[in-house]
Amino acid sequence: MRNLLRMAAVATSLAVAVPAAAQYTFTQPGQEPQPMLQMSSGWNNVARVNVGVGFYNSGWANCYSSYWSYPYAGYCTSGSYTSYIPFLVGPQVDVNLGGMNNISVGFTVAFGNVTTTVYNQVTGLDESATKSVTLWEPTLDYVAKFGPQSQDTVGRFRVGGAMYIGPNSTLGGAFRIGGGASFLSTNRLGVGLDLVLEGGGFNGYWIGGLQLLVSPEFHF
Repeated sequence: MRNLLRMAAVATSLAVAVPAAAQYTFTQPGQEPQPMLQMSSGWNNVARVNVGVGFYNSGWANCYSSYWSYPYAGYCTSGSYTSYIPFLVGPQVDVNLGGMNNISVGFTVAFGNVTTTVYNQVTGLDESATKSVTLWEPTLDYVAKFGPQSQDTVGRFRVGGAMYIGPNSTLGGAFRIGGGASFLSTNRLGVGLDLVLEGGGFNGYWIGGLQLLVSPEFHF
């Protein structure tokens, strides 16, 4: 009976000690154990405001080659090149689905000038025109985040799609892929950096672009 009481006392002591010990990390002999509770902030979701610049271009040409002369020559009867370098701003929210998986929903507004250069076959000259354009861009991405939430810097990779809404209800869409990182992730407030590539169509023309973004972040 006495041995049973001793065994019960030891088991009770272990049951109390194990959860308490689990709160501490392993350290070198002679050092005080550090609480493990500091290793995870518990903030898996992120709300940010993206601010940056975009570089977009689109072009087409009607060209043919002459094989009746040597050397062979190429001729273009018409063509166009369009560039768009807007200022970008908009909100975005990353919702954690568990582990490294996240869904990111955002909305970007682009302000800038569109410059179009058209080849005039009659004059043989390039003619340019510039117009101010605002482009509205809802986005939906899958985001994979790398690194534990306990570390200050967490990298991310995103892939998804965007819709373009331009003047006079002109529409388009694009495929998106990019990468970035969140800094100060263990704090409530942090900073994010992202580079996103986009490619698709707008108003019947091919369009490709690059976004460089910096964002204040709120972790929750």
